[in-house]
Amino acid sequence: MRFVRTILVVVVTAALMATAASGFAADTAEVVFEDTAAGENQPGWLFNRDASTSTPFEFNSDAASIGQGSLYVAPIGSTPADKFIGEYFFLGGIDDFDSIAYDFLIGGGGTSVDAVHFYLNVYTNLPGTPVTNFFDCRFDFVPTSGSTAGFTTVSVDGAAAPTRVQSRGGAVCPTTLGGLPAGSTIRVFAVNVGDTSANDADLDGFLDRVVLSGDGMATTFDFEPMIGPPTDKDECKRGGWAEFNNPEFRNQGDCVSYVASKGRSR
Repeated sequence: MRFVRTILVVVVTAALMATAASGFAADTAEVVFEDTAAGENQPGWLFNRDASTSTPFEFNSDAASIGQGSLYVAPIGSTPADKFIGEYFFLGGIDDFDSIAYDFLIGGGGTSVDAVHFYLNVYTNLPGTPVTNFFDCRFDFVPTSGSTAGFTTVSVDGAAAPTRVQSRGGAVCPTTLGGLPAGSTIRVFAVNVGDTSANDADLDGFLDRVVLSGDGMATTFDFEPMIGPPTDKDECKRGGWAEFNNPEFRNQGDCVSYVASKGRSR
């Protein structure tokens, strides 16, 4: 099957469009089909960084809540420690955060009760602790409902009540993200599938549309399959240049130049 890339126009519901993270100059949409961070504690996404406990995943077009595809987590095996984790290294101040939302769909290997396996961790540090520290306070948000028929949206803001708050090193943690003192930081948002127990064996599912907001702006991360690069000039014609995301092109001529130079034009 040939994947078709949709030119993204950010159309987000009013509840999600309130804001975006620090450093974003305007509402934006980013297609994600692989790691975008250079490494741990570098801005961007890392998927299944711990290979010893990871479960297979891929970006495919089997389901989508935005665009043409999503991130699919394959059935988790019988080893209790196996799971999926997608980490977004925010590395910013708590004052630059308003909300985060993500969509999930439980796959055929699960039922609605498995919504608890599609949860969010927010790793934060108190004033005076380096932003790259593992965490002082971790806030866990576990959804109570989900579906195998359609995507469910989980949305978390500063007032949301976490399922659990965990502290390290004697840190005194508030009951909500909004209760963190000024000067606190967020190291990473982690979207998980699987709870490192035997309960998640054979579970699979999809993740899509992560919306991060703050400072009156929003960034939407759209998980999509990798499309490209083109290998023939004809693939660039009749609008074909707009289908690629690896790399993206400004117009047909840009795409043709890429093929003619065997990628050296980039």
